[in-house]
Amino acid sequence: MDLPREYISYSQIRLYQDCPKKYHFNYIENISLPVNEKVFLGVVFHSAIEHFFNEKTRGNILDVETFTDFFKKKFEELQGSIKVSWENSVSENRSRGVAFARYFARVIAPTIEPLMVEKELWAEIPGIDTRLRGVLDLVETDFSITDFKTTTAKWSKSRIQHSYLQVIMYRYLFEKSFGDVISSLKFKVIYAKSSNNIKHQELSIKPGDVDFDYSRMFEIIRFVIDNIKEGVFYKNEGYACNFCDYKSICKGIPTTTPSK
Repeated sequence: MDLPREYISYSQIRLYQDCPKKYHFNYIENISLPVNEKVFLGVVFHSAIEHFFNEKTRGNILDVETFTDFFKKKFEELQGSIKVSWENSVSENRSRGVAFARYFARVIAPTIEPLMVEKELWAEIPGIDTRLRGVLDLVETDFSITDFKTTTAKWSKSRIQHSYLQVIMYRYLFEKSFGDVISSLKFKVIYAKSSNNIKHQELSIKPGDVDFDYSRMFEIIRFVIDNIKEGVFYKNEGYACNFCDYKSICKGIPTTTPSK
């Protein structure tokens, strides 16, 4: 079996690691389901900050109200083109998103000097006939890579550690494109369960803080690619199945033992 894309990415690898059967539904069978409201809000937010930083690189700094108005328009625009599974009301989600936008423009944006925005990078993988692709949210003028997250709660240490593979892949992509000039890799996590009491945490991971073991990264990539090509799509059953978008489709499909 050929790869469903002509490249591999962190999001594909992460999905396969979470559940190969879910990867199969998404990438092989192309089963399109409504996205959950958290994912939708993240899409709107990333579209809005991309616009903000592109404007800033042109010397046009958007004030809080202008940026908030753009966010509202983008929310309405994408709501009309993306199917969303709403757990809470649309107005409640919109209010939380607007609060995120205001907080970002007022607190976070003034501290950032953008160099590259939504930068798509490609790199060859040694010994693997597949390219690695990644899109970096932001590269700042000090060459640090910044990734934005919107969520309902503060990130735990385990959640940070779970993102190390993404950090290593981003560093590899950047090195192959521009050389070893990264000062740090940052996660800016904006979180709140409602439109009240918005907070954020900044997690800076310097090169010495993580063992950038590319050989281990290559092993993971090779393992996922080989399994996809061999058609290994078993169910990774567990507690997370209760919240899976594909649970109604997956129900009744027998569990198979992974071949690797």
